[in-house]
Amino acid sequence: MILDKIILRNFRNYEYQRIDFSHKFNYIFGENGVGKTNILEAISLISFGKSFLSSPEIDCIKFGQEEFNIEGEFISKLDNTFDVGLIYNQNLKKKIYSLNKEKISGFASELFGKFPTVFMSPQSLNITYGNPSERRKFFDILISQVSGLYLDNLRVLNRLLKLKNALLKNYFENGRISSGNIKGLMETYNNKLAEISAELTIRRINFLKEFIEFMKRDFRQLLRTDDVPEIEYSSCLQSNSDMVRERGINRDSLEIAYIKKLREVYPDEIRRGGSLIGPQRDDYIFKLKKESSREAFTIKNFASQGEHKTYTVGLKLAEYDYIKDKLEVNPIMLLDDILSELDSSRVESIMSHLNNYGQIFLTTTQDEYAKRLEDFFPNGDIAFYKVENSVIENALKQ
Repeated sequence: MILDKIILRNFRNYEYQRIDFSHKFNYIFGENGVGKTNILEAISLISFGKSFLSSPEIDCIKFGQEEFNIEGEFISKLDNTFDVGLIYNQNLKKKIYSLNKEKISGFASELFGKFPTVFMSPQSLNITYGNPSERRKFFDILISQVSGLYLDNLRVLNRLLKLKNALLKNYFENGRISSGNIKGLMETYNNKLAEISAELTIRRINFLKEFIEFMKRDFRQLLRTDDVPEIEYSSCLQSNSDMVRERGINRDSLEIAYIKKLREVYPDEIRRGGSLIGPQRDDYIFKLKKESSREAFTIKNFASQGEHKTYTVGLKLAEYDYIKDKLEVNPIMLLDDILSELDSSRVESIMSHLNNYGQIFLTTTQDEYAKRLEDFFPNGDIAFYKVENSVIENALKQ
């Protein structure tokens, strides 16, 4: 998938800006605070549906304006053209997407996954440093980009949890529902939750079996380290991951286990007024070990800063390769100021492999990497964009 051009109107610090992109490598440089990252953020909003910085849309409106507009033109591997538009108005407080000039009902239902995108920034370190919700978010987005069914199941889970939590909160705070009625209603919700939770959990477990092989390969070939990554799925059904490694585990056995566990925690959920178990509370445990060692250590608790960075890069590269393998299309890659986060040997290794990927957008405060990149892109596949005073200069395809 290729993003051929983008037009920004009243987006962040840009009043109006059109950018025609290289179909291979887009090198965006300039001082801090001039608007480099804003370009990648706009791309993520039309390709992914959300800001890769998790910024609210209202913050993206240029100061003094009421709305922003983004237009982008994508080209598929079959040379089909897709015009994607986004308008956000601060008074309406909602995003309005269009495809080929026709308004669509929702990004998630009609566009999500059509323009696969992988993004990496200093904030990506939250995946390894942060709480379980950061890891669930990373993998939920990844799996959803290749599986519409998984995305649908996630939406069903969230809807059921919202209804169940509203019921529990109403009972807990107001006591307007009798103890007999609350038990019957909870049983109904829990049976549905057990079914969808089992579906999501088995999908996550099976996904990890495939994904870890991509990650091991990228560690070995690209990151030039003898470290071997491991990922364990920690289910709320048990305090450790033994359950998810058992042979013969299937959706039916998981559904039975969920029903049993939900009945066990029923008194606590009533007492606390909220849901206590489910895939929305599970975690992914990142580990690392030396090839010569049998013991692995947990990244979150024992890794150095350098190991955190290397592990995060490995996750993102494996994400790219996994999506490419499943969808048979090159995702768009957004790299926001990541070179400054890595040591020189890692930078050199990554740069030497970037021409193996599809369309790349890289932002940096330095132009020193440009010459080095030209060694790996000898056919003039790099377009250089200097951002200065909220204007993109020298935006010429090479």
